[in-house]
Amino acid sequence: MSWFSWLFTLRLCSAALLLLVGSQLGLRLGLQMVQTATCTQWGTPSDQGLFKDGDVVIGGLFSIFYNPAAIDNGFTELPHNKPCTGLEYLPLQYIYAMVFALEEINHSNSLLPGVKLGYHIHDSCALPSWAMQAALSLVGGDSATCDLAAPPEYSSVYGEGIGERTGDQPVPLIIGGSSSITAMILSRILAPLSIPLMSYTASCPCLSDRLQYPNFFRTMPSDIYQARAIAQIAIRLNWTWIGAVIANNDYGHVAIKVFQEETQGAGVCLAFIETLQRENIVMDARRAALTIQASTAKVILIFTWYTDVRELFLQLANINVTDKQFLASEAWSTSGNLLQDPITSKSWGLTTLYEFTISHRPVVSESLTSTVQRQRVPGGTHALHSLLSCSNRDSSPGNISSTCSSPKQIKPIEVLQHLNNLNFTTPQGEMFYFQEGNTPAKYDLVNWQNTPEGSLKVVLIGRVDGFDINLDPSAIQWNTGSNQVPLSLDFLSFNETLGFILATVAVSGVSVTTAVFVVFIYYRQTPMANREEVSAYFPVSR
Repeated sequence: MSWFSWLFTLRLCSAALLLLVGSQLGLRLGLQMVQTATCTQWGTPSDQGLFKDGDVVIGGLFSIFYNPAAIDNGFTELPHNKPCTGLEYLPLQYIYAMVFALEEINHSNSLLPGVKLGYHIHDSCALPSWAMQAALSLVGGDSATCDLAAPPEYSSVYGEGIGERTGDQPVPLIIGGSSSITAMILSRILAPLSIPLMSYTASCPCLSDRLQYPNFFRTMPSDIYQARAIAQIAIRLNWTWIGAVIANNDYGHVAIKVFQEETQGAGVCLAFIETLQRENIVMDARRAALTIQASTAKVILIFTWYTDVRELFLQLANINVTDKQFLASEAWSTSGNLLQDPITSKSWGLTTLYEFTISHRPVVSESLTSTVQRQRVPGGTHALHSLLSCSNRDSSPGNISSTCSSPKQIKPIEVLQHLNNLNFTTPQGEMFYFQEGNTPAKYDLVNWQNTPEGSLKVVLIGRVDGFDINLDPSAIQWNTGSNQVPLSLDFLSFNETLGFILATVAVSGVSVTTAVFVVFIYYRQTPMANREEVSAYFPVSR
């Protein structure tokens, strides 16, 4: 090797060595800068929620406010939302029911003895982004900063010493997800952490997919049952021409798809399908109201949330729509806000409109709403009870021989496993269990009826158990004020074969008759048209 080649090789090795050393120094310097940088969580501060300390804290997400101002988040600043407005009274009842149920359990000697349950409740403002932010705050413990030096094991977050500061204790279970789309987003975010999500109103059939949503549970049956029940009711009452107003999300689109599949071949046709978007509710409700007014359909199916229905009724009242019958989903069928709303009362009081509704059992009136919410909490607490009362970590959930773990050592994945095997009897004597994350479908069929005082009341007219329907049509009060079932008017379409044939025959007959009449008039003076006055009447007579 020449001296030139040796020198060139030495320079290449030196350059590579310097590059390697430089990259190592840059990497170490970058790591040191990252370690010293302040890490902040994208979550809701604890002082913005309702919190009570306990050995085990259960998270809650409720849509206390609504009508958030729409905002287009770009990539030039951190994601943010404008403040929500408008207080919702029904979620407040849910919150009171949850707190009451937890207090009852804390004073119980049979369920979780010696364990104090706490709660941390946030407002999701009926927005998935708000719910996601609050959920991250709940599972992260509401800490203002992140300790990057902490070990990455998830169990360390749920170890001893956590929860000494109010609001800092992570939750092993979240009750929330007021809508199906919100529940889908939260479930996918929380699934890698194995944190169970138990929803009280999300009813989209898509959430029954355990592969996509393995950590999701609900006490509201799937929409498949109520959509099929509403379809069978329409078939049984011989309603053949129906309009539909649905939420512009999976809740509405899946429900109307199931309704169409169930009524296919049964003579039930949809006159129109209007969608309502929460962010553009005023414009969408105005458009839907005009469509309802112009349509010949007398029966309108409404598959959306009751806050959207309120705006729709306001728009209907503004244009004086008075002759429609409404089929309501469980989302608004027993809403006390609508029953007592001045716009609703005015519409029903002056125009005698009534709803034929379907509601989730055991809700027959708004006064029983808290009973429904109280049933959400025992499901999670029974799972905690079986977890804290097992003989060892590998034992079955039904084995409650001795306590094996401390509340401070509970891992969300353990709660998830026990929820999947949950089975207990409620104080009312009903069996409570999750079947692939779902509960058995049982509904009450109710009818909004006017009282002599001018107010509205909810009257039970039937029941639904799975796919079995028991309906008493004679107990229904219709918008005519009678108990006679209103029937739809059938119209032949020119696009159908039968309608085209009949129209062609009718037009041909009229044409032939007109031609004969013209011939009689033209030849009225000839001998063959004798007594033309009498003969001319024959073509136009019956």
